Amino acid sequence: PALLPGVLMTPISSILEACNAGHKNPEPLNRRWIRGLWPRCAREIIFGLGLNNLTDWVEERIPRDVCEGRVMRNALGSITAGVIAGYLSHVPHNLSTMKLLEPSKSYKGHVADMVRSSYDRIPSSLDMPYGTRNAVATGLALLLPKGLAIRTTQVVGSFVLLNGISHLLDQR
Repeated sequence: PALLPGVLMTPISSILEACNAGHKNPEPLNRRWIRGLWPRCAREIIFGLGLNNLTDWVEERIPRDVCEGRVMRNALGSITAGVIAGYLSHVPHNLSTMKLLEPSKSYKGHVADMVRSSYDRIPSSLDMPYGTRNAVATGLALLLPKGLAIRTTQVVGSFVLLNGISHLLDQR
């Protein structure tokens, strides 16, 4: 049951994203919306678990002496859960977007592109063998991917807004 919101949101998210990708992917919408479906489903499940479960779990564990008010506890729980969900969902988000925009390329090819684009983040002044440089680039691509801070900030903002609105409606 905890995974259900993410699974149910996947087709909606897929159609919305496919509607905005026509400039890069000329496939008809009835085919385009399934491109990147599995990583998008993983992303939506992570988002749903973070929003619906992790926020409450974190909120319940905030010590009362740190924060007494329910509104602030809700905000802190949302921020913490948003950071975790944003981090964990970033690579699936990137892969689903890359597959939507370039459906003919394999997922292996998209991961290779992510690794290649991480090479420029390694200072050229570091003299290291190719294998080491490749391992560092792979680690950067998968553990600290480009755009992570921006995407995580977006997820945190969504969690704070959605949980805040839900909290306000519960008060009525």
